Amino acid sequence: MYIRVVKKQRSKGSKIFHQFQLVQSVRIDGKSRQRVILYAGSNPLLLDKENRQIVLNILKSKIFGQQELFPTSPPKELLELGLSLYEKYCIKYENETESDKRVTIPPKREQAEYQEVDIKGMEVKDTRTFGAEHLCKQVLNKLELHQYFMSLGMSESQAIKSLISIAARAIFAASEYKTSQILQMNSELASCYNYDKPITHKHLYAISDLLYENKDGIDKFLYRRVTDMFSLEDSLVIFDLSNTYFETRKAGSKLAQYGRSKEKRNDCPLAVFTGVINPQGFIRHSKIYEGNTADSTTLSDMIEHLEKYSDTKTQKTIVIDAGIASDDNLEEIEKKGYKYVCVARKRLKDYPISNDIKEIQLTDRGKNKVELKIFTPEGYTDTWMYVQSEAKRQKEQSMAGKLEKRFIENIQSIENSLSKKGGTKKINKVWERIGRAKQKHSRVAGRYTIEVKETKGIATEITWKKKESKVKDDKSKGIYFIRTNYKNTSEKELWKVYNTIREVESTFRCLKSDLNVRPVHHQNDGRIEAHIYLTTLAYQLVNTIRYMLKNAGLNYGWKNIVRIMSTQTIQTIEIPGKKKTTYLRKPAQPIQEVAQIYKATNCNQTQTAVKKYVVYH
Repeated sequence: MYIRVVKKQRSKGSKIFHQFQLVQSVRIDGKSRQRVILYAGSNPLLLDKENRQIVLNILKSKIFGQQELFPTSPPKELLELGLSLYEKYCIKYENETESDKRVTIPPKREQAEYQEVDIKGMEVKDTRTFGAEHLCKQVLNKLELHQYFMSLGMSESQAIKSLISIAARAIFAASEYKTSQILQMNSELASCYNYDKPITHKHLYAISDLLYENKDGIDKFLYRRVTDMFSLEDSLVIFDLSNTYFETRKAGSKLAQYGRSKEKRNDCPLAVFTGVINPQGFIRHSKIYEGNTADSTTLSDMIEHLEKYSDTKTQKTIVIDAGIASDDNLEEIEKKGYKYVCVARKRLKDYPISNDIKEIQLTDRGKNKVELKIFTPEGYTDTWMYVQSEAKRQKEQSMAGKLEKRFIENIQSIENSLSKKGGTKKINKVWERIGRAKQKHSRVAGRYTIEVKETKGIATEITWKKKESKVKDDKSKGIYFIRTNYKNTSEKELWKVYNTIREVESTFRCLKSDLNVRPVHHQNDGRIEAHIYLTTLAYQLVNTIRYMLKNAGLNYGWKNIVRIMSTQTIQTIEIPGKKKTTYLRKPAQPIQEVAQIYKATNCNQTQTAVKKYVVYH
């Protein structure tokens, strides 16, 4: 038995101080081990080696009940120190019956500890959210990102802060400044990684920049890891793009440009981001473009990245939407040796489908009827599939009906003013009003022909008639076409492949709504790119958790998962006893729904309670 000296330092550059521990050497399973018997405080008297030996002799004589052969009279302050430490020892081991077992037998981990407790004096302190943080940490461990970050040359601190940053983005979806406040006051995330240093918004900025610098390697590693984890087939590639808007003009930005906004925010500059995604929703690769980039111009980069980062030689099928499916792009896909499935960009005016071809009827995910027919139109070498969707028909007719109704009401109002006192009657003014109405309702105005009768420059009557157009009628009936360069395929197979594009819609919806990739508030382009990339990394974590839950039959959205997991908190419990007060850091027991999520992801439901410290009194 001896008294160990431990050097302590609260932070780098701060003053060094010393703590002391009563330690005993024991032999466990034939191996020598040291076990801390008692925390001896930080009294400066124990810095002296001779003083430590005197205090140790006092403790040994009291603990073992043996008198020294040649007793000496120790200095008063050392005697008082030794006796006070022995009193602490007795309080700590007051439930033990055999004195020698206190110091010779290591206590069992599972051994219960009974003490007298003042129930009225118990307090719960420092309560923080724990469930979502504990879940994300364990799933990130399964993704093995910590080891990969270290292989990139990151320090241990940088690797841990990177994991915290990704998990924080997934859970809180807040700005770096607000995230740093949440980590400091509300969340147990940093403590889950045993990281006790403050994390400021500047640290989070630096980490997101570092992650973006290593983007290509991280993307490749992460995609390979998820395909290995879930044994995913790497044969189908879904490619699409979306955009995010800025709340300010971003005058000096190359990325922030005015373009066609998916959110109809034509008053704001945009940045475009693309995703190469597999059928399970995992992102293989992503890229960021200027806001005025046309959809169809991004395909070449996608194919280049697909060739560069693909690990397998499996024949791949590229699924794209109509915005990217230009004839030139389809020709390029075929030249590169890939298969494609897409929505036809053109609407056929004439599509003679032979009556001897049997029409296939299926249902979509909403259980709505879908009619399918495969054919090859004149002038094309690829295969087309006629699709008539009941859900799309209802949607198109509802939208068209509302828009047309507003347009007709506007024209009717102009026509009514011809017979009203003070109404607009001059022919040139009437045509001006009609022109403004057409501009306002441009989506439907082209479907109508409008004629105005006049007498001596005064309009007397306005008539309108809807044009006949097979293309427009087809759209209102929910008819569209799917193209592919597969030569021998069935309607069912083609419909199944095409519907994987719903995963892209789900991915972008999660990025925008759940993870708040929009709007962007950063000022320089580098930070904008880092912000979007950090959000895609958080999405990979989110999608991993959701994929595990889907396999277990739990179809929760991410916001709902965070809400459920937030019911599990962690707190410090103050337990006042007869002679000491114990402070215990302990998580709450998970509710049933939380336990189901842990089980579906094969994660531990809680962590061992930690005795933070004991105050003797």
